[in-house]
Amino acid sequence: MIKKIGITQRVHTIHEYQEHRDELGQNWSKLLNELGVLQIILPNNKQIIDNRIIDNYDLDGVILTGGELEVNGLEKNTGQIKRNEFENSLISYCIKEKIPILGICRGMQILNIFFGGELINLKNHSGQSHKIKNLSRDKNLPKKVNSFHDFGIDEKRLPKNFNIVATDGNGVIEAFEDKNIKILGIMWHPERNKKFDLIDLKLIREIFNL
Repeated sequence: MIKKIGITQRVHTIHEYQEHRDELGQNWSKLLNELGVLQIILPNNKQIIDNRIIDNYDLDGVILTGGELEVNGLEKNTGQIKRNEFENSLISYCIKEKIPILGICRGMQILNIFFGGELINLKNHSGQSHKIKNLSRDKNLPKKVNSFHDFGIDEKRLPKNFNIVATDGNGVIEAFEDKNIKILGIMWHPERNKKFDLIDLKLIREIFNL
């Protein structure tokens, strides 16, 4: 039976209409189609978890996608706040139901914050590709990855439940995994490569047992 992977969305604020819209890049559909899974698009609505509507999705995994992230409690955009509330509830739900989680960029950052970690400001890091150092014995990772983030994680601000999987040349964490449950975070965007990296596809297959 085809597996169902839930995927979160970024929030686009339309100021002229004073409304927030959930949206997801079309490349995600292409990537998940490549993996042969059913994409379940999740709305930024905490009530679907509070009211247990999400049980009906029968999810086999969840991807926390990229986008903006509230930092240090300064975010005033109610759309972003609702996304944070939803994703924090979604993480709790997945842990309780033993559903694997893959965090991409912002998704990795919010996992770090959820478990008590903090973020650091990065300079000259976004909009370029760079090499990473693989610290894992059992994971094959790309040697070079893209970068679209201005905030990162260092070892001092990493929660104790995570093992470092990869770093960049300056020791900033590029990937981590939970020591006990199926949670993996990566800071690069596999969906934004012009041609999907076979190593990325294998990594996603492993976390979701595809």
